[in-house]
Amino acid sequence: MKTRIQVLSQGGRLIGVYVPPQNPPTDPRTPKAALVAGPRQKLHEVAVEFSQTAMRTRKHIDDFHAALRKQLKLRK
Repeated sequence: MKTRIQVLSQGGRLIGVYVPPQNPPTDPRTPKAALVAGPRQKLHEVAVEFSQTAMRTRKHIDDFHAALRKQLKLRK
């Protein structure tokens, strides 16, 4: 299942990723989080295959970031 995530870049580099919770809260008063781009930053929204359980090790996270950089044509 594809999940829409937010990716923040600056100067062609990946600087932040926000993955929304898989189970949204049922209380409408619950605070919500999102990324906001600052000066000279770009906010990208992409749909990717994502699993919280797959992000257990640093290697998995590094591979995920590498795939995002490749998809968005960003450098390391």
